[in-house]
Amino acid sequence: MTNNNKQQQKQKDARLLGANITDTEFAQELGSIHQEVSQLNQTVSQLQNSQQGQQAQQSAGQQGQQGQQGSNQLLQQMQSFGSQAQQQMQQTDQQVQQNIQQAQQAMQQALQGIQAQQAMQQMNQAIQQAQQSVGQQNQQGQQQSSGQQGQSQQ
Repeated sequence: MTNNNKQQQKQKDARLLGANITDTEFAQELGSIHQEVSQLNQTVSQLQNSQQGQQAQQSAGQQGQQGQQGSNQLLQQMQSFGSQAQQQMQQTDQQVQQNIQQAQQAMQQALQGIQAQQAMQQMNQAIQQAQQSVGQQNQQGQQQSSGQQGQSQQ
């Protein structure tokens, strides 16, 4: 309100306090009071809306924090799951490698057994050949000795 308006308002207030007021002035005064009350109502409504807006922002902020917390928990669970899966894969890999090594050892042992068996067979063959050779020499010796006996008898 400007100073001019303030002075006019004071004059009106002074006249209203005096009993001499016309219906028109009274109606005008009521109208201005209605306007001021309406403006006050609007201001109160704006304040309430502003307060509701702040509450909505706070609620949205809390919901955002809750969402962030949920997201963080999910991320932690995923990381934990990934870590566990990696450990299990490493353990499985170690077991597979151990199984492969055991199989290789078993194959080497089997191969050594086969080689030992072959060596035994070769030794048996050599013994049989030696026995045959000795047997042939014995036969030849017997034949020679019987031939000599026959000549000596003539």
